[in-house]
Amino acid sequence: MGLVRRTCSVGAALSLFGVVWAVGASGSQAGAAPTPVPGTAPTLVQGATDLGTAADQPSTVTLSLPLRNQAGLTSLIAGLTNPSSPTYHQFLSPAQFASQFSPTSDTVNAVTSWASGAGLTVTSVSSNRTLVTLAGSLSQLGQAFGVTFHSYQMTNGQSFISNSQTATVPAALAGDVASVVGLSTLGKAQLAPTAAPTGSASFPSSYGPQGFWSFYNAPASQTGAGQTIAVLAEGDLTSPKADLATFEQKYGLPAVPWTTIPTGAASTDTSGNIEWDLDTQYSTGLAQSVSSLLVYDAPSLSNTDILAEMNKWVTDDLAKQANFSAGECEVLADASGFLTSNDQVLAQGVAQGQTLFTASGDTGSFCPLLVGVNGVPAGLPGVNYPASSPNAVGVGGTTILGATSPLSEIGWYAGGGGMSLLESEPAYQSAVGGSNLGVRRGVPDVSFDADPNSGFNVIVGGQNTIVGGTSGSSPWLGIWARTQAAHGGNLGFANATIYAEPATAFNDILVGTNVLYPVTPGYDYVTGRGTPNISAFISGA
Repeated sequence: MGLVRRTCSVGAALSLFGVVWAVGASGSQAGAAPTPVPGTAPTLVQGATDLGTAADQPSTVTLSLPLRNQAGLTSLIAGLTNPSSPTYHQFLSPAQFASQFSPTSDTVNAVTSWASGAGLTVTSVSSNRTLVTLAGSLSQLGQAFGVTFHSYQMTNGQSFISNSQTATVPAALAGDVASVVGLSTLGKAQLAPTAAPTGSASFPSSYGPQGFWSFYNAPASQTGAGQTIAVLAEGDLTSPKADLATFEQKYGLPAVPWTTIPTGAASTDTSGNIEWDLDTQYSTGLAQSVSSLLVYDAPSLSNTDILAEMNKWVTDDLAKQANFSAGECEVLADASGFLTSNDQVLAQGVAQGQTLFTASGDTGSFCPLLVGVNGVPAGLPGVNYPASSPNAVGVGGTTILGATSPLSEIGWYAGGGGMSLLESEPAYQSAVGGSNLGVRRGVPDVSFDADPNSGFNVIVGGQNTIVGGTSGSSPWLGIWARTQAAHGGNLGFANATIYAEPATAFNDILVGTNVLYPVTPGYDYVTGRGTPNISAFISGA
């Protein structure tokens, strides 16, 4: 918990991944001494061809303004889980958070006045005053931030646009801008559903919600009644909403009220429908009595849009738990400014007693930087973000074999996991033991079935489909909703409970690997603390 703390330089990290962290000459706005903005040096993929100055076109960026009194926020968050602390379980409201920790109105006014004077349009300021969205042409943005934008083509044929110098702001704004998100089009989350393979398997091929209830020992009582849950999605959600109703009818589940909350312009994109089907059907399917499902709907998976979506969920504070089944390479998230900006957003969520559950990824101990393929443990060594955030719960994957214990479940070979390069080890993880190295943030925290060979029965476009991936694991959200319902909805950030639970609350997975890391007794970088014994987990909380 707490704010982001880097323990290795971004330049060193990116050099490991075939990405060049290029620091060019910095420009400045006329009449003002330039101040470099941290984390905005250009990222250039090795082997990519520089096609020259990018064609002028409309664009948007998001400025993240740093929180005030960050030491006080870290202390407050630590006290939320300490029964002897005066702040124990004294979660803040969004208004209280803004009053104590958000940037001041004077800071916002200074930033927006500069942006307007530089010819940019201020399209929005978030309610917590931490995010300022600016619109303009690439040439206008370049002049304002002292950069030029170039087009690049990678060896695989894909192209991207990136700033070719470090962004700067006037010296008068030094310390007022934590990051700039959107300078490069490389910054984009990737979905993680994995389609079931064709052919037969020697273990169960799929499960419905009742099958998971049975396998993971869910109680007949405490099914999430009274809890509101959220799913963070994107695009046109018409089909997923209809599919949830079909799924509920097929499995005899109560109809959970669905509310869509747009977080930007409407989108016609339906490419992620299988993801949103999986997320909504199993977040509610694992907690069938929840009172409400809020589906936040972003225009795209770009970092700017996802940052706004997560901030909307946090500042609304309507659901204490949410699911986001996508991610990107941690080092790329940092290079694009997304990690710094979003860690602040999620820290506010922790202070308010909220929890984000997110997929650890489907490429094993690698991350899908440009080359990743879901279900294939290959790519570039590293973990996914936001699963690596200390302010989120990263959920890994297993394979259900259906045999007797201890081989009823093994670690899924493509389940994401490993040790963060950038985030320090959070206090809640320091005493977990097992194979945790105790140096930096470990991923995942917990796990659930993910292998498409033992996958999820999902309704997609009205048709039965078998889907796997840690996208199915991250609806651990439903298990947490059951637990919240049993304890008055006031447990706060889930990792505080997850790491305080007795070992009997989990099925300790003993066999498996995700290539670089083996499954071991106790905590490991494939399955975290293990999969849930739901009844024991609820009791242990």
